[in-house]
Amino acid sequence: MYITGIWLEAILYGINCVLFSICLFILQGHDGASRKTLLFSSVIQFSLATAHVIVSLLELMAAFATSASAANDYFTNPGGNELFVGGFFVYIVNTFAQELLLIWRLYVIWERNFKICIIPLILWMLHCSIASIAVSGFIPATATALSRNVHSYGLAGWGLETCVNFLASGGIAYRLWHAGRRTAILTGRLNYKASFLIVIECGALITTCTAVMFALYAAGKPEGLVGVGAATQIATISPLLIIARVGFAMSKRKTISAAATLSAFPSPLQVNVARTLDTYEDYPLGDISGAGGRGLRNREETKIMIAA
Repeated sequence: MYITGIWLEAILYGINCVLFSICLFILQGHDGASRKTLLFSSVIQFSLATAHVIVSLLELMAAFATSASAANDYFTNPGGNELFVGGFFVYIVNTFAQELLLIWRLYVIWERNFKICIIPLILWMLHCSIASIAVSGFIPATATALSRNVHSYGLAGWGLETCVNFLASGGIAYRLWHAGRRTAILTGRLNYKASFLIVIECGALITTCTAVMFALYAAGKPEGLVGVGAATQIATISPLLIIARVGFAMSKRKTISAAATLSAFPSPLQVNVARTLDTYEDYPLGDISGAGGRGLRNREETKIMIAA
């Protein structure tokens, strides 16, 4: 199971590499106030995802250094395993960063109203404390995945993580939906539908992953811990996917807007040339050196009126 989990983690890390490159390209061309925050968070989370892949590789090398039976004992008894504890700490720190970024998005989209973030922040701080205690429970050599302290604190930590993601994503989605309903009165369509769906889909990705791990671990199944590597990558994919999808949507919108602008206005600037006091002829500005130009040179009394 651990080999399969690490294999899935490697696939998800490849997706992260592609998404991270796309996000860097998008953020480099973005001049908004949120650029530095998004860039910093993306670098931190991608670094943590990379660190966990390295730890997983070291675990495989350590497990299969002697024999397959030794590898089975290595993964069955994680107590006192420094690599396992280190990888678990990388996972929870990555989820802490992902949740904090989500709360920051909630704060910004609610017009920097701190009151809306109080409950998610309290739950986030509780999650940080309880999850750290749960992972620390693996430090003794006698600890197992179903030890009382590890199991109880682990369930509480995953439950709080699910609540934070659900509340923050729900608050953002509600704000976008409400704003779309208000603007629909004037425009006749839901302007923020695409952004609403992006937040819902990306938020559901990490929330569903956490809920599945929580359910398996609550049932006493070892698969709950096997999925930690994949969950680390998904915690990084969710915010990167939001940046990439919103960036592509904005780029597409700008292209359509530019095309509509060009089609709405004539490309050549019109020049009205006075042949006589009562007769005028129109020439595009690009043709001013042609017929219009000869008319201007031949008549000193020519008057030019440019209308933009």
